[in-house]
Amino acid sequence: MKAAHFCAAAVASLLPIAAFAQGTSPPEPTQPAQDSQQGATFESLDKDSDGRISKTEAAVNANVTQQFAKYDQNGNGFIEREEVTSANTAPPADPAKQ
Repeated sequence: MKAAHFCAAAVASLLPIAAFAQGTSPPEPTQPAQDSQQGATFESLDKDSDGRISKTEAAVNANVTQQFAKYDQNGNGFIEREEVTSANTAPPADPAKQ
């Protein structure tokens, strides 16, 4: 039961990344930086604005760090926007198969 709650919390924390990847406007620059334990936008994690999130950039958010491999679908060590969109639109894993 605890694993299901953790999974739900982890997915919920990454939803802002999905929203940004789908074209939602990023937060205003005047807003304070988000807490490292809350959700983060793709843009807020992509500190060098190269269109991808490195492991170093992801390290500021524990939830993104924990799920880095899920989002780095091609295994190149970076999370690209397309990977976020793909991971967040995939059907949820069947818990019976885990």
